[in-house]
Amino acid sequence: MSQTAVTQRPILEIACFNQESAVVAARAGADRIELCKDYHLGGLSADAEILENLKSQLTIPIYAMIRPHAEGFCYEELDFEVMKRTLNSLKSYGADGFVFGILNRSPQKPRDPNVSWVDVSRNKQLVQLAEGRPCTFHRAFDLIPESHWENALADIMECGFASILTNGGASGTTATECVDKLQTLVRYKTQLQGGRKLQSNRVPEIIVGGGVRASNIGLLRDVTGASVFHSAALLASDEVTCANEVFKMKDKIARAWEVDGKAQ
Repeated sequence: MSQTAVTQRPILEIACFNQESAVVAARAGADRIELCKDYHLGGLSADAEILENLKSQLTIPIYAMIRPHAEGFCYEELDFEVMKRTLNSLKSYGADGFVFGILNRSPQKPRDPNVSWVDVSRNKQLVQLAEGRPCTFHRAFDLIPESHWENALADIMECGFASILTNGGASGTTATECVDKLQTLVRYKTQLQGGRKLQSNRVPEIIVGGGVRASNIGLLRDVTGASVFHSAALLASDEVTCANEVFKMKDKIARAWEVDGKAQ
């Protein structure tokens, strides 16, 4: 039985960088697609034409990435205008949700502990443009030191994000390397949730990502208590999602959830 009880049915989100991967992932049992492009750059804004094609083929939700370039998560005004136009375009093509994150300024610079890392104003504008479609604050969160997580979570919640995608540590590390921090983050989120029942803004779900595979998803689930997991499910130098990897990840978290349910 899990160290931390998981009561919500688990969700497996697959990051797809091309149309073929999204179709493969959906057929293999993925619950949701994060659509983007340029894997080697960490994922950039989704292609509207591919989104349109996929919406005619798939029934599972497709969240579209809004990221104009790979030069960090601090954007100039021109970048922000591009992000707004991209979101509106992808919204018109049927995106079910969006994935983005804007930080206030370069994390390399010294920062006053009272200054927010999260650009609340501009993130909030994009969430509002989404018009009720759920938004994920993506891996920009991994640049925020653990000592600032409490304030960052409050800011992200104020923006109206539905979830946060993180590996729980510094950019470049994996979820398994940061499993204890992820456990702390999920527990803190749960505590916030318990104290915010009457608040209009819900507490963002923690999505565990960063090197998630069938070989470690069981451990990550048991230790962190998270319910949502994110993976590209790519093997070696492949460019297309591995169907067997998706199937095995989905099977592992689904079976574990069933066991937990019977144990209660």
